Amino acid sequence: MAQYNGYVSVPHATYDQFRNATLGNGYNVDGYYGNQCWDFCALLWWQYGLTLYTGTRGYAKECWTQSRSRNAVSPFIAIEGRENIKRGDCVVFNSSSPNGTGHIAFADEDWSQNRNGYLYFLGQNQGQGSANPSNIASIGTGLFLGIFRNTDWDNTPPTPPIPPIREKGKFPFYIIARKRRDR
Repeated sequence: MAQYNGYVSVPHATYDQFRNATLGNGYNVDGYYGNQCWDFCALLWWQYGLTLYTGTRGYAKECWTQSRSRNAVSPFIAIEGRENIKRGDCVVFNSSSPNGTGHIAFADEDWSQNRNGYLYFLGQNQGQGSANPSNIASIGTGLFLGIFRNTDWDNTPPTPPIPPIREKGKFPFYIIARKRRDR
């Protein structure tokens, strides 16, 4: 595990590449409060020359509630509805108290894998202890606010193979029909 203070370049061509390069490391990009959840997600925006904006108080939930349009710039798009969560999406959560900061992390699985509203997420400052380095944790989606999807990471299914064209007369029913016809 390494600790990084300030922005650093990390591989990010795919979600798996980003995940493998960052998992277990700590990132404090803004120099405040240690390894915050926001720091980890802001690291990805920085890779594209962008800033992940919060709001007036600097809370993670404000990435969606106050700064959604500023954060949803190419290659990132804003998506609503937790049933739309896909692996690699940056998901923003509200807080359970009025003074809470909320949370932001990357989905490590699709919504179809949810277990009673719980999914695994890659993020920082999640799980046990505060200011944890990046890890994978199961988090409930009850406080879901929204999704930022990196369109560079869209995993479109491969084009299905085209079945080979069979010549007429090679199918068994043609052979039977031909035998009956030729009697």
